[in-house]
Amino acid sequence: MKTIIYSYSALALLAISGFLPNSVQAAEFCADQYYVDATLPNQSRWDMCWEHRNREGVVLHHIHYTPPNGQRRMVLFQAALAQIHVPYDDNGARYHDVSDYGLGGNYMTTLTSQECAGGELLNYSGKNIICKQVSARDDAYSADGDRLQGDALNLFSVSAIGAYNYIPEWRFLDDGAIEPSVGATGALQRFGTSSIAQHGWLLASDKIGIAHLHNFFWKLDFDLGGTGSDDAVEEINYTQSNGKMARTNTRFTTEAARSVDSAQLRSWRVVDTNLKNAKGLPMSYEIQLPESGQRDVGPTSEPFTHNDFYVTKQKSCELFASHNPTTDGCADNLSAFVDGESIVGQDIVVWPSTTFYHMPRAEDAPRMDAHWSHIRIIPRDWHDKNPLSNSAETTAVVTPPPPPTNGTVSNNASGISVNGNLSDWGSLTSFGADPDEITGANNKLNWLQGWVANDAERVYLAYQTKDAIDTSGFWGYQAYLDSDSSATTGYKTGALGADYLQEGANLWRYSGDGSSWSWTYQGTMDSKVSGNNAEFSFPRSWLGNSTELRLMFWGNNAAFGGDAKDVYPDGAFTSTATTRYFTYQMHVPTSTGTTGITNPVSPLSVDGNLNDWNNLTSFGLDPNDVSGANNTLDWQEGWMAHSSNDVYLAYRTRNAVDTNGFWGYQVYLDTDSNTSSGYQNGAVGAEYMLEGSTLWRYTGDGSSWSWVVQGSTTVGTSGQTAEFSLPRSWLGNPSTLRVMFRGNNAAFGGTAEDAYPNDTATPRYFAYRFQ
Repeated sequence: MKTIIYSYSALALLAISGFLPNSVQAAEFCADQYYVDATLPNQSRWDMCWEHRNREGVVLHHIHYTPPNGQRRMVLFQAALAQIHVPYDDNGARYHDVSDYGLGGNYMTTLTSQECAGGELLNYSGKNIICKQVSARDDAYSADGDRLQGDALNLFSVSAIGAYNYIPEWRFLDDGAIEPSVGATGALQRFGTSSIAQHGWLLASDKIGIAHLHNFFWKLDFDLGGTGSDDAVEEINYTQSNGKMARTNTRFTTEAARSVDSAQLRSWRVVDTNLKNAKGLPMSYEIQLPESGQRDVGPTSEPFTHNDFYVTKQKSCELFASHNPTTDGCADNLSAFVDGESIVGQDIVVWPSTTFYHMPRAEDAPRMDAHWSHIRIIPRDWHDKNPLSNSAETTAVVTPPPPPTNGTVSNNASGISVNGNLSDWGSLTSFGADPDEITGANNKLNWLQGWVANDAERVYLAYQTKDAIDTSGFWGYQAYLDSDSSATTGYKTGALGADYLQEGANLWRYSGDGSSWSWTYQGTMDSKVSGNNAEFSFPRSWLGNSTELRLMFWGNNAAFGGDAKDVYPDGAFTSTATTRYFTYQMHVPTSTGTTGITNPVSPLSVDGNLNDWNNLTSFGLDPNDVSGANNTLDWQEGWMAHSSNDVYLAYRTRNAVDTNGFWGYQVYLDTDSNTSSGYQNGAVGAEYMLEGSTLWRYTGDGSSWSWVVQGSTTVGTSGQTAEFSLPRSWLGNPSTLRVMFRGNNAAFGGTAEDAYPNDTATPRYFAYRFQ
């Protein structure tokens, strides 16, 4: 393993203060002020250290990635920009900006908050030099109506060299990909007369902007999984013949210098020779150079420009792609670094590059646009599936017959602790034993027994398997929940119409047409796995305060590279079976609590488009239970969220929201969680009511209809959805509240009222927490 020296010894400081972590963390390798730790909206995480150097500018090191509900692993030991080589077409200048000038020190620009909108400025020696931002990117995926907005951690700095401003940026994507890039802006630097027109472009009378290239080189020291000596580098090529494309992988055993070959779609990957994913595939990262078609081949004095990709054995004196210091016998440039040394069992470094050819335009004056060059470093089999999707692999969909009569289980969850120890379930009724029936290699998921219990606020679920539960393939452990006891709604599987899916530690709400695999994230449950036991808990409101559940357990051993599937009960997909699902009746407790849900957010856009609510927890689904002429208001789903200053509320109805009768859309808010104060409607004692877009404050005696206007909310409606925002201070800044929705179809000439949660729910309200 290579060594590296930093200005601070965080490890020593932690040891002295008695706070040394039990497990290895990236923060061990730097002081707190040089540590970046970012959890993205979908719970993927990147953490790393950074340092400032006069030549390379910002250098990142000990870069770790953690997928949602996955294992934290190191990807890169160190990453830096290793050269910006700028040769001009007239051969009048050939700059080596990183080694000869430097991106750091006085060349590094002080960043302002305007340049780092919504982000955080990181300081070095009294100067803000890095902008850290978490921002939305393009879609992470979109298929069959199932779409997820992607996010990324962005780190960038700005260095002014000559007339150019360079913007080195590192984008760390939520799926584990890394996109290093450099932006170039500022002003054109070199000009000539029309006598050298062939070397540039006419910008004005007898003024030629001289064309030039920007050759960008990066230095990437991979230590996949935290160990560098077991990494190898392969080249991937494709050849085409008779309409067929064939792939070959060639592993390097010695240092190499290679070029992009568009005819062979060439790329490279760094593979860990020991680590394998849950499907038994070697874990690796692939390096793609999508913008290297304009490579500059310089004179013999610049042999490093003759290739796009280099693999070398790590040496501490090999810092830059060119004009490298030749102390300690070190070579001058990349081409000389490659001298035939073996890289088998060695710590290896890869040096990818890309080129931007800048032919000046009149539009480049007086200030040129920012043009960007990037490479891609993407995980290949680093996971066993898309880490951002909890969709299961294709399963059989059976048209359900009329549901049979089944025995019913009901359990009081009082006294249950989610700790992976099922001894506190001993007195409760399970759904019975499942046979020991699964065999074969990698088929480790074999159900033995399952339970459900509840109290006033939460639902608890537990199961036991034959073998130890493997959370590396946690998505294979699934339970389908039919919250409205209807096979005609929800995802149709077996005899169920599943409205929710428990997959590992996540709960998903069905959003498809009955047969499409389309789920929306509902929330991450409290969970604990211990040996072959798993235990979970989540708010009842996530199920819309359903009073009865039908459920079945589905085990997919493809999560571990197996082929067997285990269903519990066994007759779930057998039309003649007596028991095709389990039935759970919600226990009715004697008292209620106020646990509730919480959705802390950054400010949301109030425009009626609920895409920015996709990863927030709703109060659950409400059934289609309103019919009849002019009874158009039928609640489907509701949400609340909060920022430091504002409260957000949203809802979705079966039909388009009709603002002509907006007063019929009512939301009652009980801010002191006391049914004996405020307007008493049998469910809550409401201090406030959102009616249409107006918030009202109650002034009556508890039963009289007496309200005064508190204020007009910010509102946006679009089709079946509406969303609102209002200052938290309008509600008196409560720490918790209770909420219930009431739809009055008299606003449209109808007669039906729709309550959400339903009047039969226990409790008849949703609880929300501000924390």
